Order: sequence, then structure tokens, then C-alpha cells
Amino acid sequence: SAVLSISARGMVVPRLNGKPVSDDMFAPEYTDYAKRIQYRTYDVARLLKRGGNTLGAVVGDGWYTGYIGIIMIRDFYGPRTGLLADLRIQYTDGTRDVIATDAAWRCAEGPIISSDMLLGENYDARRDMPGWDRPGFDDSGWKNSEVLEPTDAVLTAQPSQPVRIVDSLKPVAVTEPKPGVFVFDMGQNFAGWARLTVKGPAGTMVTLRFAEMVNPDGTIY
Repeated sequence: SAVLSISARGMVVPRLNGKPVSDDMFAPEYTDYAKRIQYRTYDVARLLKRGGNTLGAVVGDGWYTGYIGIIMIRDFYGPRTGLLADLRIQYTDGTRDVIATDAAWRCAEGPIISSDMLLGENYDARRDMPGWDRPGFDDSGWKNSEVLEPTDAVLTAQPSQPVRIVDSLKPVAVTEPKPGVFVFDMGQNFAGWARLTVKGPAGTMVTLRFAEMVNPDGTIY
């Protein structure tokens, strides 16, 4: 058996041997981080294999250090994100291993330059690191993690059902109100992500904006 418990000051997407640990979104979910921080627990035995394994995670600002509420304040709960993980493995002979986050973990900045719940995300595909979450990846250019001071917040299991992707929508119409500006009408209001395939020279900037209405000239409101 293998059970992973994981939390973050911010948001975390855990990965094991190149695959996502779960389909949960926005974990751990929002709380008053000064009082409690939630964690999620996953059965990950199916993702482990004999020999080398790699456990990693993408950590983002989320509601912890990102802009929050209508007052638009950053670092409301603290100035730095952080990761907390605990992987407990029991082997068929009865022996156990506990693998937990510490100063020996390696870290680096990836293609997500910034990511905020209110202001959106900047992603530089030139900084992609294929294979970073798989055994054999060369992390010599990465640096050791820093252990943060403990918090007074209580670590508690998330009691609610997780947020998950439940559907995939295709545009019902596409217009071009201005040269090079395309408006995709999804046919309904919803919360989610845009999936877009583009081609162009490295460094080309593509901007995605989102709205619930359009102006009289067809541009988004």
C-alpha cells in the first residue's frame, strides 16, 4: 500500500512518475489559513513501480499569497508558498518507508511565471521542462528547498468533496470583430479553462481574455 498526504500554503498539483496523483482542482481548498490549513490524502500504490520513483508537485500562490477579495491585497496570509507532503509505503514483507518533504527536496521555477485567482496566469512555453516529474531527470540546475517556519494553523483533513472537471465544451460560434482578435462563444456561462492550440515562432505572445457579455461591436465586454 502507498498513501500520500499533501498540503500547501497556496495550491498544489501533485505528480508521481509523470502522472497526476488525482483529478482534484484547487487543492487544498480555501480556509482561514491563519487558523487551519487543509490536506488531501490519496491512494497512490497504482502509480509506484519497482526501482526509481519520482514524487513532485507544482505549487502556486492560490488564495494564500495571491490577491484575495475585493480589496485586492497580496500576501494576506503570508508572503511565501510552501509544500508539505508525506508518502507512507508498506511493502509485502511488512516493512515500511516514510518519504516526507524536507530540505533535501529540489525545486525550480518552471514555465508558469505567475498565476493568480483574480489576475490570471502568465505561461512561457519556452521554459517547459519535459520529464521533470519522471525518474532520470537531470535536476542539477535546481536548488535545494528551504524549510519554512512552522505555522500556528491547525492541519486538518479537507471535509468537503473536491472540485473536479465535469464537462468539456466546444464553441457554438467564432467571430473576428477586429483583425487578429477572435471571440469564442461557448454558448453558456461556466467556470473553467480554455484549451487552445496555436502555432507560431517561439516568443509569440497569445493573450486570452474572458467575459460574460460582448460590446455592440462584438468585442468582449
